[in-house]
Amino acid sequence: MNSIEKSPQFETGPEVMKLPEFDVREEKGATLLSILLKGHDSDWGGHDHQLSSEVEKIFEQNPLDEKSIKFLEEIKALEDGGMDEEALYNIALTYGHPEREEKLFDFISRHKDYIKDPRKLRSDLIATLKQLEDVLPSELTDRFVEATDNDVEKRNQTIHEIQGRIKNLIDFFKPSPQTTDVKRITLLPTDFLYCKESGSAFQFGNEIILRSHIDNPSNLEHEFLHSVINPIVDKLSEKISDKQKQKISRLGSHRLRVEENYGEGFYSLLCEEFIRTYNDVIQRGEKPMTHEDFVQKINEIDEDKFVELLQKNKTLKSRCEQLGIKKLQDLKDNSQKYFDRFECNELRDIVFSFYQKYIQEKEKDGKITFEDFVLKEFEKEI
Repeated sequence: MNSIEKSPQFETGPEVMKLPEFDVREEKGATLLSILLKGHDSDWGGHDHQLSSEVEKIFEQNPLDEKSIKFLEEIKALEDGGMDEEALYNIALTYGHPEREEKLFDFISRHKDYIKDPRKLRSDLIATLKQLEDVLPSELTDRFVEATDNDVEKRNQTIHEIQGRIKNLIDFFKPSPQTTDVKRITLLPTDFLYCKESGSAFQFGNEIILRSHIDNPSNLEHEFLHSVINPIVDKLSEKISDKQKQKISRLGSHRLRVEENYGEGFYSLLCEEFIRTYNDVIQRGEKPMTHEDFVQKINEIDEDKFVELLQKNKTLKSRCEQLGIKKLQDLKDNSQKYFDRFECNELRDIVFSFYQKYIQEKEKDGKITFEDFVLKEFEKEI
């Protein structure tokens, strides 16, 4: 019997998500919520943009009504950590978008189970935002429209650069379209009342909405990466032991756990560290800071610069007060103590080493994905 030759099979590798479609669009609900939060507390958010000062003046002359204040105070009391901005912005993004409601309630049921009546909370917040929209002075809303339109125009002019940044992330991590189901990225214009250094990501089905300052593009990448990293860590959490989760929590940096209020939960700490190590170290071709690096850093400044930094940097000031550091020489004398307490990041060291191994594996096997590598290898690191 003659053998039948089989046609050669070509290995195409795992399916990788395609570059999503992009859109730049204001979400009125998000804008109104920022105005509401600034009106409730003038210290909230950022203070760099002129609109921040204008909003503060408006509410100094015309304070929020008692009903809105009571509503916000009740929300703040719902969770021990205070105002849950993530939940509020997710709700606000359904303003004018009833098609997002069911996805919102699914998000709340999975991640915000302290909210016992999400439909009432949504109804009350949307009503509060609508009432605010009705009473805002036209000169203020005109200023917001002008600033927003200019920001949208600038973002559209650089949309190819933004697409290139996201494509580079996809090329590096090779996310599965089943794990990262994102087909559209909506870029919000800059929130002029929010902190320039901060950003957020909100997902409704296969649309992800990114909020980031126009002058902080690395933060845009950070927020997109949550759609890649978080579902991978979800899967990893089912493989590793409670003891390993506790170790991750213990190794998390003081900055994340305490100063940025991420707490002791391993999930948030690991997601953030995966993303920040990539953004802050891998992408720049650097290595995590050592004590020697820290000493060199403080040796490059003089006393006048140190005093200036203390005045401008609240975190540095708080850290120095905790250690009784009043002048530059005190910091030099206590550099090891300061580094061990505030700068040492053992979790970053582990994640950085893991990224190096992934990069080496990618060079040998171009079909490997970050998800596969994490689920196969990361538990060995802890």
